[in-house]
Amino acid sequence: MNKPFNHTLMMMKSLFKRDKFKYLWWVLGVLLYAASGAGKFEAAMPAHSTTAASMFTLFQNPALVALFGPTSVKSATAFNAATAFGGIMPLMTVVVFAIISIVYVVNRTRKDEDEGIAELLRSFQIGKLANTTAVVIELFLLHVVITLALAGTIAAQNVPHMPISSDFLFAASIGAQGFLWGMLALLLMNIFPEAGAAKGASIGILGGFYILRMYSDIKAVHLSWFNPLSWSYLTDVYVKDNWLPVFLTLLLAVILLVIAYLLELGRDVSAGYLPESTGKAHAGFLHKTFPGFVFRQQRVAVIGWLIGVFVMGITYGSMIGQIGNLISSAGSNNYMTQAMGISVHATGNLMTQQFLTTVFLVISMISVCFAITSLQRLASEERKNRQEQLYSFPLSRLKVYATYTAQAWILGVIAQFAGILGIYLVQMNSKSALSLASLLSAGMISIVGNCFILSVLGLMIAFVPRFTSMIWAYVGFTFFVGEIGNMLKFPATLMNLDVYHNLSKVTQTTSKVLKHSSSGYTYDIQITAKTVAIWNNVWLVLALAIILVIVGFIGYRRRDMISG
Repeated sequence: MNKPFNHTLMMMKSLFKRDKFKYLWWVLGVLLYAASGAGKFEAAMPAHSTTAASMFTLFQNPALVALFGPTSVKSATAFNAATAFGGIMPLMTVVVFAIISIVYVVNRTRKDEDEGIAELLRSFQIGKLANTTAVVIELFLLHVVITLALAGTIAAQNVPHMPISSDFLFAASIGAQGFLWGMLALLLMNIFPEAGAAKGASIGILGGFYILRMYSDIKAVHLSWFNPLSWSYLTDVYVKDNWLPVFLTLLLAVILLVIAYLLELGRDVSAGYLPESTGKAHAGFLHKTFPGFVFRQQRVAVIGWLIGVFVMGITYGSMIGQIGNLISSAGSNNYMTQAMGISVHATGNLMTQQFLTTVFLVISMISVCFAITSLQRLASEERKNRQEQLYSFPLSRLKVYATYTAQAWILGVIAQFAGILGIYLVQMNSKSALSLASLLSAGMISIVGNCFILSVLGLMIAFVPRFTSMIWAYVGFTFFVGEIGNMLKFPATLMNLDVYHNLSKVTQTTSKVLKHSSSGYTYDIQITAKTVAIWNNVWLVLALAIILVIVGFIGYRRRDMISG
């Protein structure tokens, strides 16, 4: 057909009807993730408090610079809630929602080709670029909406030192970056022969740019201008308000779009410019066993999740040495202590342990999300009619169910360990460094809660496989209650519904140490705090998890296969 854009409008209508709820959740997700942070920073750093000085020192920490980017503020007196928000949120928001843009674009282009949907559409009078153009237009309009909604939401909070012009720059940077990484995915989906490879390459390039900017931000900030990901925070929002990075982002997105169009015009449907891998002549070690085969299917995802959890551990570990200064400078600002899970009169080691309790909860949430995505493959593969092929071999349902369940449990444990290891490595050389053994003994308790959530998911796969996504509602509930339940003083009944709530506690021990001084011998009182397991609750939750797994297997063995 000589009209590559024929029926683009029709494809847009079909796409909107197909994904309208995804767009809604996308916008709400950005607002909840990014806009809500403005008020939190204001509460944590009230005007005329000394918290800003401690926060400024924290932002100069090379570990935080590597994770979030440098701040252009040169003195503590000029540091406030607005500059703190503008220093942390741009990069983190872009990374999260760039991945969503990548996945969405590849799913609506290359994945539709892999599944035969694009070929079916091409049999009608639909232009070769019609579907691609529809995806590009809707992605662009979606990010325009996100920009306006995000700027309006932040402005509505009336945070000091956050003018509407700066709010709009912050939002525009997020929107432009989301569109840019979507265009990168569009380019790569034409090059690679299948959707999985296109996603992996796009996210891999994103991760590569993230790692490169770690070095440039610490050693040579001027080199960060050659990194598209760095443009998200080089706007110096709420400080200098530089619009140049936004224009550069949009320009690069247009260039990638033009190249993607030219590549798509030159290839056949379902084909890529890189040849498909022919595979090995003989099966590798992992392919020779069913557990190895299941793991091989998600090897790339496993590596990505573990790196993410490890980086999260480094992020929180770099804050441990600054917690005392932050809390003591907060004075009567109870928000900060409550948000970090620290009691008002906590001191020294007790303060650190209470803070780590909150950190371990966050790492547990990420770890269990990782494990859930692994276990959900048991249901998703079945809906795609792939499990029927497995059962054509001498393979029992017990082995299939047990393999997916055991692998999810093990991956959850490994992810939790990776996060704790990140915490240990970043603070191991400090004067008051915590040992790896003490961190593991406190942080690994949460894996029992992870196993319970996974057992509930297994039960849902067995009895209500089409509603397994509802497990995310409980995960969200536990995170919400665990993070702000104490701050909002939720009733005990509601708090106890959180499986992590009563698994551990922070205890104090007081000891007297005999010390020799010029005036003679004196007793030095030392107070040591540590996180210990509440073993009765741990064993109870673990037993319930095992029982649910057994019941889940019985239900899975007896039910029919599902599809679609």
